[in-house]
Amino acid sequence: MEVLKDFENADTISIDTLALEEMLQEERAKEISQLNLLSKKVCYLHTSLLYYRNPKSKMGSACYEAWRTLVKWAGGSPNTWKDLGYALGIVQADLDYITNAVKEDPADVVLKVFMQNEKATLDKILDAFVKMKRYDILKALEDPLSDLAQFFHKDDSGYHSNNTKEIISYTKDFPVDLPPALNKKYVLRSKDPNRPKQPVMKPQPKKDDESEKSDGPTLFLSYAEDGIATAYNIKYYISNWTDILGVKVITLNDRREEVFQNPEKFIREYFEKADFVVPIVTAGYIQEIRSHNPTMPSTSDNLDCKYVNFIYNLIINHYIHASGCMNMKVRSVLPQDSVNVLRDITMYPDLMPWTFENDFDEQFKAFLNKDYS
Repeated sequence: MEVLKDFENADTISIDTLALEEMLQEERAKEISQLNLLSKKVCYLHTSLLYYRNPKSKMGSACYEAWRTLVKWAGGSPNTWKDLGYALGIVQADLDYITNAVKEDPADVVLKVFMQNEKATLDKILDAFVKMKRYDILKALEDPLSDLAQFFHKDDSGYHSNNTKEIISYTKDFPVDLPPALNKKYVLRSKDPNRPKQPVMKPQPKKDDESEKSDGPTLFLSYAEDGIATAYNIKYYISNWTDILGVKVITLNDRREEVFQNPEKFIREYFEKADFVVPIVTAGYIQEIRSHNPTMPSTSDNLDCKYVNFIYNLIINHYIHASGCMNMKVRSVLPQDSVNVLRDITMYPDLMPWTFENDFDEQFKAFLNKDYS
């Protein structure tokens, strides 16, 4: 009969299970309550804020951490990013295109497609995960999004208060890096009054006008895929310069419509016009320009990544033939996390780093101040 002792509490098993269920329900209710509070905090924050990058600021770090957590969890399994895209209202044709034709992180691409909507606020992403019953992801996002929200809900901040309903977004100098098939600005609008009535076989080249003229210097950025974030940071730094006016930053991806007409001609023309060419030297950049690699056409949709080799050949020709091996035009930038490429750069004297990414804002501005302030 000793065996029966193990089942002395058999009659109370269902009671214990019920109590456990009640505890779980209470815990879930508490989580939902906290989620509702978080949803209210971020309901006027546009998804584009996740892509704000400034390594020197706490807000920049908070935006990056929220983006990193979201992309990591949404991309952690094969179907999660698809379910998220469907819950956010992205059509099946776009999700199929991302699956079959896009090499970038699909979770990141889904966010970029979603944020093209002016009302793509962060609370809608939380609602999507609620529909998906992915409370594990919601729990992981709670702290990063709370940290992000605190920068926009301070009473002394320059942003909205609880009484206003303006959506805060980060769109200044932030190009949506998407393939034309997913990018709304490339969608043909049949009712556009400016649309030509007859097909135009060849677009007329834009004439130089006052908008093309600038008293400040022109910087031509060149970078591989692992340098995209640094390129965004550089454009952000320059957009906030107040003591040097008229600085123009040229990237191929920002001028896609012009580049598509004749890529080689556009690159050669602006290479000559630019006061300085600014390669962002990363491991991917070095890999692209290695002379012993077979020349293979790039399949990247980012035009700057696609034409790294072509631009570098122009750099070589200018360095050897135009300046007599004196570097007068190239000012390379080394991202902080790319110090390991220093040993490889010794093979390319025309690419020796001129400054680190973290020092670009102060050092490059001081350099340009000599001639353009």
